[in-house]
Amino acid sequence: MKWGTRFPKEIGEFFWKHRKNIKQGKRGKIRVYWGRKKPYLLELEHIKRKKREWRLRWDVDDRQFLNKVRRTFVQSYFALKGQREAFSHRKTGKKRFKGKLPGGKQEVLIFRVLNENAISCKVFIQIKNDWNALFERLADENVFGWLFVKGGHYLIARSTSWIPTEDFKKHADAGNVVYYLAHTKKKLLYIGKAKNLGVRVKPWEEHEGMPAGWNKFRYDILLPKHKDILGRVEDHTIRAFAYVLKSKAGISSLGPERYTLVNRACKKP
Repeated sequence: MKWGTRFPKEIGEFFWKHRKNIKQGKRGKIRVYWGRKKPYLLELEHIKRKKREWRLRWDVDDRQFLNKVRRTFVQSYFALKGQREAFSHRKTGKKRFKGKLPGGKQEVLIFRVLNENAISCKVFIQIKNDWNALFERLADENVFGWLFVKGGHYLIARSTSWIPTEDFKKHADAGNVVYYLAHTKKKLLYIGKAKNLGVRVKPWEEHEGMPAGWNKFRYDILLPKHKDILGRVEDHTIRAFAYVLKSKAGISSLGPERYTLVNRACKKP
């Protein structure tokens, strides 16, 4: 639920024979297929130990696979996070804690090696109940993740990649976000804030100086405890982009030609 998984001995032996380009202590890319035509590009790690051990890492680069693991096995995610919190109250020191679920409450994801460069995975056991939809949404917004982080210094709960406007409805309920709209044909960018993305923005429509027809968007979700500074985060983000991109804010910038920032309002420090 955090970094990845170790492989059993038989899979480790396969990679030792067929991925000799990955020396001990090093990593290499590997494709992982799970429920979609386009594979996830994850990292295969050869652990630097006496035994030939290998593991799959999904906590680096593209974290979409990590998010899918958490939302698919949200029951386990929630339970294991709770165990970690309980442990932190009982013990001190630098010992690492490994959560464990009792029989009958374990969820299972099966990995199968396709070849030296590809792996497939399939859900074998998934525990569902009436609360799954809510838990999946909370996992998407990383509520459990920030809830159990020591110190709680994170500002952003989740950041998305660029999403085509055709998929806007799937994200309309996102709340407490700083969002970005891109018009790739006219090379325009708009940055704004919203307590509810779907209420503030309508797909493809003209928006605060952004012409109709914008075709991509992305957003950052602030942690709930930071919702009161949403406007300040928006302003900082706009100002940061305005110092780099050509803009309508009247700020001297580097002025790359590829995009023009549409925002007119931009507070100066």
